[in-house]
Amino acid sequence: MSNYLETEQHLITVQFEAEEKFLAELRSGNYTLENPLVVENPYIINPLAAVICFNTNEETAIEITVKGKAEPGDLTHTFDAAKEHILPIYGLYDDYENTVILKDGRGKTSEVKISIPELNVNKAQYCKTTSEYFGKDIMAISTTTPLIESAKTVGFDYAGDLRWCITNKQSWDIKKISNGRLLVTSYRTIQKPYYTVGIMEIDFSGKIYKEYRMPGGYHHDVIELENGNLLAASDNDFNESVEDFVVEIDRKTGVIVKSWDLMDILPRDGGKAGDWNHHDWFHNNSVWYDKPTNSITMSGRHKDAVINFNYDSGALNWIIGDPEGWGEEWQKYFFKNVTKGDFDWQYEQHAAMILPNGNVFIFDNGTYRSKNEATRVDPQDNFSRGVIYRIDTDKMEIEQVWQYGKERGAEFYSPYICNVDYYGEDHYMVHSGGIATYRGKHTDGLGAMLLNKYKDEHIHLTLESITVEVQNDEVKYELNVQGGNYYRARRLTFYDETINFALGKGEMLGGFGVTPEFGMKIKFKDADAELPEKHNLSLTLEEDRLALRARFREGSDVFLELKGRDGSKFYSIPTVVHDVTAACVSFEEQSDNDFQFYVSNEGFSGEFDIYLNIDNLRYDVNKGVKF
Repeated sequence: MSNYLETEQHLITVQFEAEEKFLAELRSGNYTLENPLVVENPYIINPLAAVICFNTNEETAIEITVKGKAEPGDLTHTFDAAKEHILPIYGLYDDYENTVILKDGRGKTSEVKISIPELNVNKAQYCKTTSEYFGKDIMAISTTTPLIESAKTVGFDYAGDLRWCITNKQSWDIKKISNGRLLVTSYRTIQKPYYTVGIMEIDFSGKIYKEYRMPGGYHHDVIELENGNLLAASDNDFNESVEDFVVEIDRKTGVIVKSWDLMDILPRDGGKAGDWNHHDWFHNNSVWYDKPTNSITMSGRHKDAVINFNYDSGALNWIIGDPEGWGEEWQKYFFKNVTKGDFDWQYEQHAAMILPNGNVFIFDNGTYRSKNEATRVDPQDNFSRGVIYRIDTDKMEIEQVWQYGKERGAEFYSPYICNVDYYGEDHYMVHSGGIATYRGKHTDGLGAMLLNKYKDEHIHLTLESITVEVQNDEVKYELNVQGGNYYRARRLTFYDETINFALGKGEMLGGFGVTPEFGMKIKFKDADAELPEKHNLSLTLEEDRLALRARFREGSDVFLELKGRDGSKFYSIPTVVHDVTAACVSFEEQSDNDFQFYVSNEGFSGEFDIYLNIDNLRYDVNKGVKF
């Protein structure tokens, strides 16, 4: 019998073991300000970070300066007084000998050199701004195309120099939260094509402090609420539908305390966008909470609609978008355009937010610019933009008050992903991250999917992103990165008053729940041979679940059996292939007949033999697996 099982530690555990190792070295050695311990990439996934460790006889504050290639690139921060100093160093350059200056409270200094080799990472084609405008910040962009080895989640400074890089398969949004850390997606998937187990809280070194696991997984977007809880895009029943569910997560426990199902709020068939399909009928790509109106705003790509509903009751308040195809009973939720001058509805939009004055800010992808296939706009003639609408919910009137991107035409056209951000009155960011051309022509194809479609013709496929900041209608910043598409952009600061680096092992909170067992009796015949290689089976025992990946014929009857001392547990593995018209991220190359299934270890433990039943033939695949 072949052994299909591998074991895999969680990255939290791997990072903790790495941390314990360098702490043991620090505490057993004689490391001083003049002779510190330098640990490069201490938490495995950021090669442009380090920790500098040493002891002082007396408590003293330490000022660090990461020297830039030019003076405006210097990064300086003062850490609180201590005797044991473990100092996180961010913003190192690759292919460069970096200099870090250490200075204690008495003015004594020391110089540390950290040489980082060149990384295989897409670099900025150009960055047009000034250090006076952009300061010490970085522009972080999250990749949608990690299948391309050089397409990583990265951050660039005012000069367009690479200063931050996450090397694992990191995508979706990046948000800096009130405690100074970042919310990002977990690196583990829960269902194809891109649903992950949940949300991680990390710092700029890549150290994970929390992983919030969710029964329905996570995708696209999460925000921090005023009470500290998290509002996240999730799923309810993968077999029925996807991307139409949002949950509130208790920050301390990871438990889901409230949820909203869009199947209870909207019609499934009304207002179909060009990429609508029955399974992914709404395709939510953003969540936003507005305190003044106690409401949640979500962006339904496959409805060409931004919707708003009451937090408490779930009652629909309004819809922004082209009302064609929604039916008479839904028209009361739409706004009447009263703009004098240029106006366009948004199509297959992303990243909707409510501004402090009540206006609605959206990235309008403009995909097809029509609900009618006969009147679609050719991508060569199309545009994407950031757009702000003023809405009057009493009169149900809408007015377009600002836009950027339409004037750039197809060069700024991104049929998927992207975001906008609000910095203050008349100060905005617009990120067009999914620009793609094939054989020199702009396309409505999505870069993350075009990689598979044109896998033998990548030389003819160009993927890029353009990120722009506009202040008082003047472009103050523009970044261009080629070699991949980038889901969202976020302007971030490494060192500020909220820096929150801490030692210790991260936590896994929340959970997947108990995986439902199949409730009927299974009939099977023991196979007289090993599992055929065509199934490409892999089993991975993680710290909190058993992960199965395999290839099956669509519609096959497949069951996973865990046979223990007290009997067998059977789990039905779905083998239905769903239409995917919008793969926003391509974490891994998969065919339609590649399936994933996970069994949570919640609710049971012990030793089990593992069998796979395929169309009534039972294959013995592993013995004596301990949970």
